Amino acid sequence: MSSFYTKIVGVTFEDRQRLISRLNRRGELASGTRLRLVPEPDNYYDPYAVKVVTMKDEQLGYISKEINKNIHINLLSGRQYFVTVSSVSGGQSDEQNYGINIEVRLI
Repeated sequence: MSSFYTKIVGVTFEDRQRLISRLNRRGELASGTRLRLVPEPDNYYDPYAVKVVTMKDEQLGYISKEINKNIHINLLSGRQYFVTVSSVSGGQSDEQNYGINIEVRLI
């Protein structure tokens, strides 16, 4: 089973910081929290876009363009990934944005 760590990109767009703050305060982004990857082939900016969402389909951001192509193709072909939060960074002050680091494992 292949795995790697990465950070979720796009967390500062579309009011995602407010969502991340709320989930983090509730303990719903603790280390080990399960997330899902969803291909987004109709994405205007990137045909290989892969969304990172909670198990309740709340979008946290995306997998970066540098690594999303193979993941996108694998997801469309039925391959599955096990994704968990490894850590949440930032958010200690009003000026500091949150970041989310994840572990991604191909099943």
